[in-house]
Order: sequence, then C-alpha cells, then structure tokens
Amino acid sequence: MRILLLLTLVVMTLPARAGAPLPPLVDVSWLLAEPAADDLVWLDVQPSVYYQQVHLAGSVNAPFDGWRTTSVGGLRGMLPAVDKLEAKLGGLGIAPSDRVVIVTTGLGAGDMAAAARVFWTLKVLGHVQVAVLNGGLQSVADDPRGLARLTREPTRRAATTYQASPDMSLLADAKATSAALQRGDVLVDARSAAEYLGVHVGGEGERPGRLPGARNLPFDWLTENGSGTILPRERMRDLLKAVDIDPKAAQVHYCHTGNRAALTWFAAWAVLGNKQARLYDASMLEWSMRPDLPIKRQVQF
Repeated sequence: MRILLLLTLVVMTLPARAGAPLPPLVDVSWLLAEPAADDLVWLDVQPSVYYQQVHLAGSVNAPFDGWRTTSVGGLRGMLPAVDKLEAKLGGLGIAPSDRVVIVTTGLGAGDMAAAARVFWTLKVLGHVQVAVLNGGLQSVADDPRGLARLTREPTRRAATTYQASPDMSLLADAKATSAALQRGDVLVDARSAAEYLGVHVGGEGERPGRLPGARNLPFDWLTENGSGTILPRERMRDLLKAVDIDPKAAQVHYCHTGNRAALTWFAAWAVLGNKQARLYDASMLEWSMRPDLPIKRQVQF
C-alpha cells in the first residue's frame, strides 16, 4: 500500500506529457477531449477587456492588435519584425516546441480572419504546431459541456526565450506579387465584390479596382453564413471551384491590409494543404498607392 501511494505521489508531481500533433483546425469536441499538457498553450487574441470578461481556463491573452504594426514606410497593419515577435512570444511563456491553439471570440468571420492572421504570423516564424479553434469561444459557450471550461481568472506562463526559424516563403511583397501576376499564378482577392469591381475604395488616395486577373473570393464566404465557424474542407473545395480557383495552383492572397486575406490563405494553405499559397501582407494598401503597379477597374464612374 505504501509503495502504491508513493508511486501515485510521484506521478502526480510529474509534468504533463506532450500531446499528439495538432491539426490546423480544431473544434470544441477536440478541446474537451484533449488532456491538459505543459506544451499545450491556449492563445487568446481577444481584446483585453473581453478576456477579462470570459476566456478559456488556462489561456494567455495577447490581443490581436499587438500582432500587427506600422511599417517604416507608414503602411499600417504589417507583420512586425522577427525579433519583436520573438520577444512577444517569450514574454507569453511560449516555446517553439509548444502546441499553440489560437482562440478568438468567434462572433463572426472577422474574428476567424484575425485568428488566421495570427496563425500565419506564427508559421512565418517557423512555429510547427499551431491550430485555430473553429468557432472560437462562442462555440465553447454554445456547448453545454464547454461552459465549465470558461472563466474570468487570468493565466500567466513563466517567461521563456523564443528563437524563431523564419519561413519567409509564406510572405509575398509587391515584387513577388508582380512576378506571380506575370507568371499567371492565381491571385485571390478576399475583399468584398464592391471593392473588387472598383465601386468602393479602401481609403483616400488609393486607386479603386483589383489586380489584373484576380479572382474574387470574399473572405466571409469561407464561414457558415458569415459566422465564426469555418466551412468543412469539401465545401471549401466546392466554393473554390465555383469561383474558378484551382486549389492546387500557386496562389497569392490579398485584401486591403492582409487581414481578411489571411482567412482565404488559411483555407488554401492549412485546410486544403496548398503549400504554394502566400499572403501579400501590404495588399491593396500598398499596391493601389503605387502608380507603377497595374490595376483593373471593372466599374467606371
């Protein structure tokens, strides 16, 4: 009996073991079935005021706005420098070997685009195990089994040193996008139809229209009725076929500042497995302001 008790106490003091590899998209059933482990990090990207109201027990908060910055050239919403992101992740207590599940509020397609953007950022850093919680916190709250996993108690992990292994092949700039256009790669415009046609424009001084030859795939079409639930794989394939996008072709995804397009990129790269898909970070904010870069406007006023 004493030996059994001693063994039990030893097991209880051991750290939780690392779990199974992450799929890129997990749901509430996966969340409830996955055992706690030291290497599993719930990364909450809600605004801090929302996090204070409710979040997953054990999750660390890093609001989405902090994952983007203004470039030296004045372009807003861009990818921060690698060293800045390394410091951010280290401060959150995240190590390169950790499994990270990104959690947002899940109230609409915009929330899932934000989660996809953080996913892309971590992949650019070379982080291997990353996932997005489909439906976000809303899906947890909607499941009676999930209510017990919600709390207001904040969590902090011990700070660590994060060393990235950057993979810049996932990032497209104006030069790479122009080259893709010349090659005839698929250009995916994740904006609204009005922006795509040139009816609406992103901001003052920007030229209306789209990249020549681009296909329009509004980002919210990749969710259930614009909600925070991302479509299943087969429905994604049907949707891409309907808008004449080859799911296996080399692709550059863009929108206005690379946020909405993060969701179309995520669908292509993470869910459908197209490793030739890239995200144009500066997107139309940069492209439309440069008179040397071509734009097609379908609707003229």
